Amino acid sequence: MDQSRSSLADVALFVEVARTASFRLAATRLEMPPSTLSRRIAALEVRLGVALFVRTTRSVALTSAAKPYFERCLEVIEAAERAQAALDTSQDQQMRMRIAMPVDLGVEMLGPAVATFADAHRGLKVEFDLSSRAVDLLRDPVDLALRIGKPMDDRVVARKVGEIASGLYAAPGLLRRLPPITAPQQLADLPCLDLRTALGSMPWQVGAAHWDAAPGPCALAANSVALLCRLAEDGRGIALLPRHVAARRVQARSLEHLLAGEATPNWPIYAVTANRHAPRLVKLLIAHIKAALASVP
Repeated sequence: MDQSRSSLADVALFVEVARTASFRLAATRLEMPPSTLSRRIAALEVRLGVALFVRTTRSVALTSAAKPYFERCLEVIEAAERAQAALDTSQDQQMRMRIAMPVDLGVEMLGPAVATFADAHRGLKVEFDLSSRAVDLLRDPVDLALRIGKPMDDRVVARKVGEIASGLYAAPGLLRRLPPITAPQQLADLPCLDLRTALGSMPWQVGAAHWDAAPGPCALAANSVALLCRLAEDGRGIALLPRHVAARRVQARSLEHLLAGEATPNWPIYAVTANRHAPRLVKLLIAHIKAALASVP
C-alpha cells in the first residue's frame, strides 16, 4: 500500500506516455522537460521492479507485463479526471481570480483581453493587480502573473504566451534638430529615453548594435511605457517602444518610426503560476491570452 501511494504521482505520467506512445509528446502535454519525464518513469520502473516500456529510436510500446497495469491505472486516472471535472465546475461557479501584470501591459493590451474572457464566464470575478514590481507567487495571493521576460525563479511555472514587437520612435520636432539618423551607431551620441523594468534597464538591440540600456545621453528614465511615449512626443529623446503602443501616435504624426529597416527586440510575455496544478479557469485564461496576443499586429 505504501509503495502504491508513493507511486501515484508518477502513475499519471505513465498513463500519459502509454496513451501517446511518445515521451516527447507526453512531456509536451504534461508541460515538463522530456528528460525529467524519462527519469520519473525510470524511477517508477525501479520501484515496481518491472520494465513498463519497450523503447526504440522510433517508438514506445508497453511491455506485456505493463498492459494489465496500464488498464488498472487508466481506471484510476479517469476516475480522478471525473472528480477534477466536478470540482472544476463547482469552482468555476464561484471563482475569484487575482491577476498581476505591469501597468502599461495591462492598460494597453492584457486588461481588455482578460475582461473579454470574464464576459464569457459568468460568475468569474477578476481583480487586477497592476504594478511594475514582480510579485512573489509563492507568498502573494495572486493566481496568475503576466510578465515581460522569463522569471528567474525556477520554483514557479512560466509559460510563454506571446511576444511584443518593438521599434525606435522620436518626435518630428526633435528629428528636425538632429542630423539625419541612418545608422544604429549614431544612437550613442543622441538623446535617448531609458525604459526601466523590475530587472533594471531594458537592453537595446538595433540591427547589429547592442547596448545594456538606452544608449546616448539619457537624462530621463521611467518604468512606464506611457510616460516614455509622452516624453518622446514632447521631443525629449528617442525611445524604444512597443509597436502597438506607438502605432496610433505615428498615425497622428506625433512620433516617427526610426531605422525601420533595422531589427529591434521582440519582448517575450510569460504567464506565471505558482505550480503546474493551476485551476482550470486559469489555464483557459492563459490559452485565451495566448490567442489574443497572436492577433496583435
